[in-house]
Amino acid sequence: MSDRALTFLAKLKALFAQRRADSAFDEEMGTHLEMLAEKYEREGMSTWEAARAAKRQFGNTTLLKQRQRESRTTMLFANIGRDVRYGVRQLAKTPVFTLVCVLTLALGVGANTAVFSVMHAVLMKMLPVKDSSRVFYVHTNDYPDGLSQTGDVETSFSYPIYRALREQSELQDVMTFIPMSSSGKAPVRVGVAPEEAAGDMVSGNYFSGLGVGTEMGRGFIQKDEDDHAPVTVISENFWATHYARSRDVIGKTLYIKSFPFTIVGVAAKGFEGTEGRLPLDFWIPLQSRPEFNAWGSPAEQGMYLTEPRFWCMKLMVRTAPGVSREQALAKAQGIFERTAYTGIAPKRPGDKTYQLSFNEAKQFDGANGSFARTLKVLMTMVGLVLLIAMSNVVMLLVARNASRQREFSVRLALGAGRKELARQLLTESILLVTLGGAVAWIFALGATRALGSWAQIHSNLQPDGVVLWFTLSVLFLLVLVFGLAPLRAAMSSAPEMVLHSSATASQASSQKVRAGNVVIVMQIAMCMVLLVGAGLLLGTLRNLLKTPLGQKPEGLLVFGVHPQHANSKEESIAFFVALQQKLRTIPGVESVSMVANRPGAGWSGNNSDVLVDGHKPNGVEPRQATFRKNWVGSDYFRTMGVQVVQGRDFSDADTAAAPEVLIVNETFAKKYVGTLNAVGHVLSNSKGGDPILIVGVVKDHKYTSITEEAMPMLWSVFTQAGAMTQLNIEMRVPGDPMAMLPTVRKEVAQIDPDMPLLEPMTQSAVFEQSISQQALFARLAGCFGVLAVVLIATGLYGTLAYRVSRRSAEIGVRMALGAQRSQVVWMVLRGSLLLCATGVVLGVPLAMAAGKGLESSLYGMKSLDAASYMFAIVGVALVALLASAVPAGRAASVNPTSALRLE
Repeated sequence: MSDRALTFLAKLKALFAQRRADSAFDEEMGTHLEMLAEKYEREGMSTWEAARAAKRQFGNTTLLKQRQRESRTTMLFANIGRDVRYGVRQLAKTPVFTLVCVLTLALGVGANTAVFSVMHAVLMKMLPVKDSSRVFYVHTNDYPDGLSQTGDVETSFSYPIYRALREQSELQDVMTFIPMSSSGKAPVRVGVAPEEAAGDMVSGNYFSGLGVGTEMGRGFIQKDEDDHAPVTVISENFWATHYARSRDVIGKTLYIKSFPFTIVGVAAKGFEGTEGRLPLDFWIPLQSRPEFNAWGSPAEQGMYLTEPRFWCMKLMVRTAPGVSREQALAKAQGIFERTAYTGIAPKRPGDKTYQLSFNEAKQFDGANGSFARTLKVLMTMVGLVLLIAMSNVVMLLVARNASRQREFSVRLALGAGRKELARQLLTESILLVTLGGAVAWIFALGATRALGSWAQIHSNLQPDGVVLWFTLSVLFLLVLVFGLAPLRAAMSSAPEMVLHSSATASQASSQKVRAGNVVIVMQIAMCMVLLVGAGLLLGTLRNLLKTPLGQKPEGLLVFGVHPQHANSKEESIAFFVALQQKLRTIPGVESVSMVANRPGAGWSGNNSDVLVDGHKPNGVEPRQATFRKNWVGSDYFRTMGVQVVQGRDFSDADTAAAPEVLIVNETFAKKYVGTLNAVGHVLSNSKGGDPILIVGVVKDHKYTSITEEAMPMLWSVFTQAGAMTQLNIEMRVPGDPMAMLPTVRKEVAQIDPDMPLLEPMTQSAVFEQSISQQALFARLAGCFGVLAVVLIATGLYGTLAYRVSRRSAEIGVRMALGAQRSQVVWMVLRGSLLLCATGVVLGVPLAMAAGKGLESSLYGMKSLDAASYMFAIVGVALVALLASAVPAGRAASVNPTSALRLE
């Protein structure tokens, strides 16, 4: 054991023996005093005179006791204990001050912790896997022509590429994972009722390659992948919610897409899958059944195991020990270039080379760039809130300690050192910050959950060790600031200050008043920045919510349906046609239709290569004629409330046996047909094949999201398409659409009891989700603006109230000399408004700079929006007036006689 440790233990041991040492020292002093008193009595003094002379010669016993205690090694603990007890009494003596400071800290620090927790989880947090520095996501910048993929261009690869990379010696493991559908979810059944759960098909080395263990049971092995075994590993959360953490879960059956899978393991707690899309409930090995084709794609379009042109597999790699990322990537690049053209024409000289990249194994792979920028802006805004909160507490502490000047002077006069004063103030700061930090952490836990819900981030966002260290660092900084900020004023207290009048003390505090004014002005400037930003973002949200959609989402219920046993084109068409007819018979249902890609859900696959009447589309090269396509059911546009401007809607007569037909929107007609009168024109591919007649033109309306611009669109009827593995049902009903769900579930269960309704919601909610990030950004900015206003109001009120109380004598003299109450009120208000005006003047240029930085996040707003600036200026002025009203009223009610008598 080190010398320091031994010394510390000795101090601890001595701490418990200090009472005995104090008693022994008191007895020793008593003995000396008795001996001196006896000596003086023998010299002829009386008993009283002898005792008094003995004490005078012996010295100050209290000072001797103090010096004796200071000489002990236990004095450190004694001083700390004394300072803590005194600090607790001081805080308890001023409960309003303590409560305001704690709540201010809780709001400022808690908000920062919550936003940082989300930002850390999305942008920085690594996957909870073994040695994550050697694990990487595989990305590519593009893929060759002639291939099909899932829409995730950067992260989709073919089965041959996966197999080829596994042979590379520089890579210890190559893992793959494939979502069960475009939504990542699949129908499952544990008991009687079906439901949807999130799952991936993965390679046999998925768990071992990532270094993820199990709570119980086992992970997968290579044989599970090779045999396409019907086994599954469930997540710890799914185990808890569906099996109550029963230890006999191993061996039970979980039905996935109506097929039985045996549970062989429960994944380690905290592991919820890779890529951060959503927390997974289960994993299964790569399957060969057509029902388990990648992403839920129809098997007739090609099985991922046998169709090399189907790029659908997401890949991760673990580099071999001693091999750098660059070395492994260089070798993988060559293999990728050779394998990428499997199943299509070989690469020709001069063709583009497609580059691989290895991305760090973060919890969120390739987090959305705009969302990352949003989080950073929010972090800046909440940082301003923390600065305002911190300066508020500093002003409160300075004001409080100014009223303790006499106390400090008395303590100095009685022999206290400036070091003891500094230690006492630092102890009080620690107590205050500890209370505020504890409340802030509780607030942050709830705020983080709320942030994750508002941002629709379903993965684990709860604060971890990194977030805890961030919070502790902020609290440590606050301890220093709150301990040191009032220290100068306390240390300047001279012993003679105890004799000074309040008027003299007031005159001596002019420098502190100026410093307080500077703090208030800076607070108002920061508040201006937050209010202008909030005004711009709330205006953006208002514009988004008022954007015409070109359709009527109100009254629409939408849900997905994935038939379990309809694999061929004929089977899937027959299933969905029968389902549509059955749902139409439900009492109260006005109309029913279907759509492949749910409007407002963000899916936006691009198509090209089209001729109009056998010619270039309005002079545009066929390959350059880009558009978006969707597959829908009969009566679709009437159900959605979209106006048909020419021709007709799809009908039940548009069957597979009928001539193929299309409907286009206004933008497609004007851009590629050259006229809105597009009905009767024929579209075909660039070779003139697959001619399809245009039978209708509909009004432009939103497809992927509220923010999209009008784009060329065309629609085909699903009965004339290939096999559909999943469609979304759109039902128009009177009243609340969600009230129809129980009835719909009963009707669907009669067709297939294992088929759940996928993501049921209102169509309005789908469009609202498309602007969820903008809504989150705007609402949080508004919250931060309101929080800043509240903090400014409390700080300004506290400062003015303190100053009025300090100037009571001055105000009494003014009123005794004839000053009117209105003049006293104006004196207080004028000072407040001058501070406000100065803060506004400083804040406007800062707000202009912040507005420029927000331009990319605005919709229908300019960064120099006059209304937002007027909103901020008026808001700050009102806050200043309201915060000044009570102190001004108190100043006007000062009794001159009482004030002068106190002086």
